[in-house]
Amino acid sequence: MTDLHDAVVELTGPGGEVFRFRYGATIPYAGQDYVVLLEMEDTEDGEEQILVTRLEEENGEMSFVVAEEEDVISAVFAKYVALSTQTGLDGLTDAE
Repeated sequence: MTDLHDAVVELTGPGGEVFRFRYGATIPYAGQDYVVLLEMEDTEDGEEQILVTRLEEENGEMSFVVAEEEDVISAVFAKYVALSTQTGLDGLTDAE
């Protein structure tokens, strides 16, 4: 799989607006790898926009397909939060 750790991903919305995301994590779920993308721009309410996507390759081109199934989004997001929490706790342990 492509190394996305330092990648900036630009996605174009239906109205042509471009959104910039950074890589959050790759989360396996139900036999599929999902990529969590974190929006780089601040929103008006200060909330971070998170997208759950599948990375697909077609004709040698990689594309992100946004997951639309609520159960998939919920499960992948829960795994991402657990991973982020564990990584944060590991970082605290390493710092001691």
